[in-house]
Formats: sequence, C-alpha cells, structure tokens
Amino acid sequence: MNNTKLTHLLRNGKEEKAFTKLYSLYPKVEKYILINSGSKAEALDVFQEGLIILFNKSKTNTELVADGFLIKTCKYLWQNQLRKNKVRYSDDAQLNELIEDNSELELLIEKENKLNEIEAIVKKISKKCRQIFELFYFKSMRMTQVAEIIGYKSVQSAKVQKYKCMEQARNLALANEHNINLKH
Repeated sequence: MNNTKLTHLLRNGKEEKAFTKLYSLYPKVEKYILINSGSKAEALDVFQEGLIILFNKSKTNTELVADGFLIKTCKYLWQNQLRKNKVRYSDDAQLNELIEDNSELELLIEKENKLNEIEAIVKKISKKCRQIFELFYFKSMRMTQVAEIIGYKSVQSAKVQKYKCMEQARNLALANEHNINLKH
C-alpha cells in the first residue's frame, strides 16, 4: 500500500487498516532499538508512540510520507530516550547515524511545515492569482501564453497582475508569520 493511501486511511477514520499495514515496519524499529541498548518492550512502546505521532501529524499534513516518517520518528524518540537515560554508545558510527537521522527528521518536519504554510497561502489568494501562478510557475508557460489564456489584452497587463498576485501572497505570508510569532 502506498503512502498516499496510508495517509488517506489515517485521515478518514480507517486508522485500524492503516495501522495494520504500518505494523509491517515494526521489525525494523525493533531491530534498531535492540541494537542500541533497548528491549523488545521498549521497542513496542516507542513504535506505538511513533504511530500516535504519525496519526496526529496525518490530520494536518496531506503530503506526509507515512512509512518514512514513522521510522524516523521512532529513531528520534529512541535517541531522546537514550539521551534521557544517558546511555553511552559503544560505536561512534551508530551515534553518527542517530545524529544524521535526527537532523533529517528535523529537516523533514521543517519542510512539511513550510509546505503547509505555502498551501494555506495559496488557498487564501484569489482564484485568478492561483490560475496565473499555476500557468506560469507549475506549467512553465511564458507570460504571452498566460495573458492569452486568461484573457488579458497585453502581456504587460498580465505581468502587472502577476506582480500584484505576488504582493498578495507576500502580504499573506508576512501576516501568517506575524500570527505565528504572536502565538509564541
């Protein structure tokens, strides 16, 4: 089952079916935790905590790569547990792998947050602006083509409208950033 279907199941009340598929990843997580000073019981606890985090994250993120996110989250959770327990690593390669996994997870989460912000902004801009952005940025059309498709009398009019759309998106992004800063 692909990640899109897993995310869809998690978002639409069919968690049990998604979790059944995701439990096929448990042996990887268990092996990782056993190698890194853990027990089978701890591996199960970490895996279940990872499932909860994945479930909560899937409610707000449609672009989530469920299996990769789950494994990286479990590794990150175990690393934090080891840090709390102050367990020493016998192998520097394992420590480096954990550090790399942690930074990858942080980058993944940061990227997902940025994509969510962009998606929210795109939903707020006008329909015409979304159409201009889609044609120009995603379909890589020239402004002459964009002007023709949308029905502007000149390319210059289309360029001016694209600029206004960018300003609209920029203002929404700044307002969103300001709201985030007020919450913290």
